[in-house]
Amino acid sequence: MFRYRRHDAGLLRAVDLVFATLILLIVAAGSASAGFSDAFEKYIARDYTAARAAAEPDAQRGNPAAQWLLGTMYLLGEGVDEDPELARDWFEKSASSNYPPSQAVLGRMFEEGIGGGQDATEAHILYRLSAEQGYADAAYLLGRQFYFGDGTVKDGPLALKWLTVAADDGNEDAQYLGAKILLTNEIVTANPERAAEWLRQAAANGHPNAQLLLGNTMMSGLAGEYNPDKGYDWIRKAAETGLVDAEIRLGDLFHYGVNGRPDHAEAVRWWMRAGEKSDARAQLRLARALARGRGIERDYIEAYIFASLAAIQGNNYASELRDELISRLRPEEIERAEQALNAKIKPLTVTRGAGES
Repeated sequence: MFRYRRHDAGLLRAVDLVFATLILLIVAAGSASAGFSDAFEKYIARDYTAARAAAEPDAQRGNPAAQWLLGTMYLLGEGVDEDPELARDWFEKSASSNYPPSQAVLGRMFEEGIGGGQDATEAHILYRLSAEQGYADAAYLLGRQFYFGDGTVKDGPLALKWLTVAADDGNEDAQYLGAKILLTNEIVTANPERAAEWLRQAAANGHPNAQLLLGNTMMSGLAGEYNPDKGYDWIRKAAETGLVDAEIRLGDLFHYGVNGRPDHAEAVRWWMRAGEKSDARAQLRLARALARGRGIERDYIEAYIFASLAAIQGNNYASELRDELISRLRPEEIERAEQALNAKIKPLTVTRGAGES
């Protein structure tokens, strides 16, 4: 399933080849011309200069698929200089012809303020126009807005409605978020069997958050199947992708014992991976391990540094530990620790779990 993936942290990310296949099917359904088909084939072959030359005549004549293709190329800087404003202009032209892929990506650009002003409400309108034509990615984005209340009022049942449309079409993000909803009675009556089905599909397709959630449900039996060994395997798969939450969870499993056998050194290794991403929860765990000499050589100075890094992000438990560690350090050690801390400090983003233990 396609996702514009370059921009999750400010810009949409690169076009997935699988999406290209999906778009080809949409194009074949009615918006293609001989010129555009040739342009699209060249785009798939990554001959971007030839693709642009072949697409421009059709785009100028108003072909929405050709306009979408040019917008994609300018958005991602493929064969041209990256130009979000010009990309947005082409997507707007295409979306005005009611072309679902362009409506979806233009909505994303409005939502994130890419290539122009930010407007979550306008994004909502575009997502709905696209989703109502059966475009699964837009259905996911629309459901997500209803779930979080972005650009519209928060509405759990409507969120699940649109997430279901996308999830049943194979959108892994929708399967993951829909499963989260169906695992509790918070919004609708829980449906753990369907949640498990979606999670298995998304996890098998490599969705890290779905792998982590599926693993956790298997550890607890929350979604019906209780299988700690399989659960551990899914959590490890998620951690190996670099997902911070999974790295911390895997570290915790080793700390408390996988199949009853703690491995504190392995726990520290996974927490270190998460801590290197400036996650306050992992930094607190590392500080505790260093202070106790568990899984790693005891080092109060390093413990103080990690506790301080977590405390800077608002973790209250880390602040308490840092204050305790001061009493164990000599003045010259505190000075050395502060110097090392200042060298490590960089712009930090408060993590979602900064206040957790």
